[in-house]
Amino acid sequence: MSLLKIKELKTYFFIGNQEIKAVDGISFNVERNETLAIVGESGSGKSVTALSIMRLINPPGEIVEGEIEFNNINLLKLSEKQMCMVRGDRIAMIYQEPMMSLNPSISVGDQIKESLIIHKSVPKNLAKQRALELMNLVSIPEAEKRYKELSSKFSGGMRQRIMIAMAIACNPDLLIADEPTTALDVTIQSEIMELLRSMKNKLNMSMLLITHDLGVVAENADRVIVMYCGKILEEASVKDLFRNPMHPYTIGLMKCIPKMDSAVEKLYSIPGYIPHPSQFPQGCRFNDRCENVMEICREKMPELIEIEEGHKVRCWQCQQ
Repeated sequence: MSLLKIKELKTYFFIGNQEIKAVDGISFNVERNETLAIVGESGSGKSVTALSIMRLINPPGEIVEGEIEFNNINLLKLSEKQMCMVRGDRIAMIYQEPMMSLNPSISVGDQIKESLIIHKSVPKNLAKQRALELMNLVSIPEAEKRYKELSSKFSGGMRQRIMIAMAIACNPDLLIADEPTTALDVTIQSEIMELLRSMKNKLNMSMLLITHDLGVVAENADRVIVMYCGKILEEASVKDLFRNPMHPYTIGLMKCIPKMDSAVEKLYSIPGYIPHPSQFPQGCRFNDRCENVMEICREKMPELIEIEEGHKVRCWQCQQ
């Protein structure tokens, strides 16, 4: 049985007389102990999907339709007080920018300790001991000494490790990692992803990994969803997606990956730009950038169809 089931989720933003369809009717499952990646360009709806699951969409945003079922409970039916007991306990999230997520006036150790006291009712002295264990677990050097330091004293990579320690403090069933390696150099990115893989395996968590980096997807995910303009365009196992990408957008993303043995001097880029969400084209939302566009693509939105076992595509070309 799936740990998380998203059914026809729609999250819109209402700005003036505009209706911004940031997430527009997506459905997917996250299985127990798997890593599902959501990949796509900035503006595809990846982070809004994550924030919707956490019920952290604020006005002018609103979840207007759909279900978010976690452990057979529809999170959209919970009161805010009930949701607070899920958020940070059974579902934890690592945000894109740790400096914006950590409290600058409270020591990092106390921030880790806080979730243990709130969610697990751990006595303060034991919570501090556990916080130190978590800091050591995520390889914060001299944890005892640095427990009382503020986040401003830590590097970007160390702040991300603090965020991971906070996220795993209560042994969540689901960890959402939203661009966890953004703004980190390549070496630190590799270390953070290795740490996340290790924590996932140790705690038997499921992970929803949000990224624009197909290299990260290839190394860390079991399945992958490709999003564009609030829609899922393709869904497959990582092996199938890299072996046989079907949607023109996915194929374009694959072609953008630099190849070490390539003699081509200029890197490939997908023509055009992702449209503003108030100006999505009629029909398939990728039609104004697609090199193989047909007339029907400009007229009607294709359905997300299972073309091969476990491999779904939203494209008229694949349905001919």
